[in-house]
Amino acid sequence: MSKNILMSDPRVSAISVPFSKEPFVDLVNFDSEIVVDPSLYSRTPYFSFVRLSIAKKLVFAKKYLPKDIRFLIKEGYRPLHIQKLAFERSIQRVRENSSNQDLDHLIAEASKYVAPPNVAPHPTGGAIDITLIDSNNNELDLGTIFDAIPHETDNATFFDATNITEQAIYNRQVLAHALQSVGFVNYFTEWWHWSYGDRYWAVMTDVNQSLYDPVSEQDLLNLLQEA
Repeated sequence: MSKNILMSDPRVSAISVPFSKEPFVDLVNFDSEIVVDPSLYSRTPYFSFVRLSIAKKLVFAKKYLPKDIRFLIKEGYRPLHIQKLAFERSIQRVRENSSNQDLDHLIAEASKYVAPPNVAPHPTGGAIDITLIDSNNNELDLGTIFDAIPHETDNATFFDATNITEQAIYNRQVLAHALQSVGFVNYFTEWWHWSYGDRYWAVMTDVNQSLYDPVSEQDLLNLLQEA
């Protein structure tokens, strides 16, 4: 299967989604080797939460990193209302910068940066935006800043981009090796976005059902209480 599948692809939305009672945990307190960037806290206090299996996989993935390199988590769970707003803004950005106003085209281009809400990995608790830091907590060069917009970087955000430094290419491979070794899949337009158990992961691993469903903030709190 080609790895260059967009989130808007019908194969993604065709994946069935079961209800999952797997609990959520806060990565801030989960393991000292996982560092969380607090900058998104003002947007939602739950940005650092993920499903328990995701947290455990990150701890195990750390074993595949070079000495003195650690993960830096930028974002985990994202509420659906924030996902919807972000996608609407992405559609509008494409509309303003494209001569092709066909809706399917707009959705496809927008999905290179923000997933359509109905298939978005972050609201499931199965996705992380992640980068690498050194022993002094300095972020490594991975070619672009986190959350850069693809068309504004000449698609340097794409994982396999070649218009970045050799060091950035190497650092992306380090990140990929660690995360792929424990089952995460990357969204090819964003080197920082990795997921497990969501609809996109199901398509990329050739299974017909996801593990996690999107949840509201209240559902997340309920699952915390069940943990």
